[in-house]
Amino acid sequence: MRNSLRLAAVGAAIAAASLATSANAAASATATATAEVLNTLTLTADTSLDFGQIAANTGGTVTVNADSSVSSTGALVSTGTRVPASFTVTGSKSSMVVVTLPTSAATLTRSGGTETMSLDGFNSNPNGAFQLDATTGQSTFEVGGTLHVASSQTPGVYSGTFDVSVEYQ
Repeated sequence: MRNSLRLAAVGAAIAAASLATSANAAASATATATAEVLNTLTLTADTSLDFGQIAANTGGTVTVNADSSVSSTGALVSTGTRVPASFTVTGSKSSMVVVTLPTSAATLTRSGGTETMSLDGFNSNPNGAFQLDATTGQSTFEVGGTLHVASSQTPGVYSGTFDVSVEYQ
């Protein structure tokens, strides 16, 4: 019986030693979790997309690009002040944002009438993602597009709206 007790004691000691060895093989660490909450983005339309004055003649298109270049097609005459729309975005300093432009045409309607023109081919400068200023958290960008003018377009002032959005990237 003594031998049985000795064997049991030796077995318990060996088991305890192996548990201690297993415990020494384990390790743990504490990690830190962080998150940065960005400022809410604000977007302000500063100036309108202006196609100037147009003599329709046989119709065509007038394009005012975001880089301020202007072109036209057809026999129409485009003159006057032609400028892209400009926007100011404000958010977290040095953050990247991306502009989303309309994917479908906007409609311009004649003031006091029902006649319309279509505006599409939207483009922006800068194009795609850009960084907000490191000091102010602001940046500006321009948006241009292509106006479709019919040959029998009724004279008058046409206006309409289009949506532009920005989001953090």
